[in-house]
Amino acid sequence: MMSKIKIITDSGSDISWEKAKELGIRMLPISFSFDGETYYRQGIDMQIDEYYAKLKESSVIPKTAQVTPIEYTDAFNEEYDNGYDTLIVVTISSKGSGMYQNAVLSAREVMEERGGEIIVIDSHGFSCMYGPAVIHSAHMLNDGKSKEEIVAYLENVFTTMQTYFLVSDLAHLKKGGRINTATLVVANMLDIKPVLTVKDGIVSQKDKLRGNKRILKKLVKNVEEDGFDLSGKTVILVYTADNSQLEELKDEIAEAFENVKFIDFKIGSVVGSHIGPELAGIVFSDKYDFTDYED
Repeated sequence: MMSKIKIITDSGSDISWEKAKELGIRMLPISFSFDGETYYRQGIDMQIDEYYAKLKESSVIPKTAQVTPIEYTDAFNEEYDNGYDTLIVVTISSKGSGMYQNAVLSAREVMEERGGEIIVIDSHGFSCMYGPAVIHSAHMLNDGKSKEEIVAYLENVFTTMQTYFLVSDLAHLKKGGRINTATLVVANMLDIKPVLTVKDGIVSQKDKLRGNKRILKKLVKNVEEDGFDLSGKTVILVYTADNSQLEELKDEIAEAFENVKFIDFKIGSVVGSHIGPELAGIVFSDKYDFTDYED
């Protein structure tokens, strides 16, 4: 008897609720709070543009709340009750949240009580570092691919993701306690902006760029210096509050590489809370493509 498979993820993937419903993905909400008010579904309970407007005005960083073991347990039991006996669960990076461990704990308890199989996969990433891959896995499932093929794809693709983020809003990083006042003052005086990356599931600084003149060209130069060739690839261009830098970024990438396909991707509230409203960046896989991704 063939397994009946359900794919589950969380809203840190920035998959739209409409797309999740269309593809049959169960998405668990990571809630966020502003001024004592809690919102569960970004883009529904609060529109993303409204969210970033509030983020710019707020003197404090909004709080996000992880999916709890109880919420995972309830979701797993509901899907079993719906007739599924195999659950493939993809979580936000375990280095940035306790949700992977929560899912593993809940999966163990549910399987001990009810059997079946619950496979929990750590994405080691955030936002579009795993959302498009989850969407592709849903297409694989709908195309009749096996559990083994889907799990192998997910486990492999997350090891190939590359990220280059340019952060302009250092004041937001200071607000969130990620840099101190002295660092902020010096950075502003010297017009320094950090380039961030995600390595082994952790956000870290990769480089520091100085000045505004063709700074996005310098960002693309980082990609070249690391030995990556974007020619013929699909590149996800990420932004937060606005996409004003994306056309210039596309031009710089097109100047350096041939036949690049672009996906514009607006980062949602989970990552936006921590990274701030002024970000532009490049995300891609050095092995896989995301041609079936649609925002």
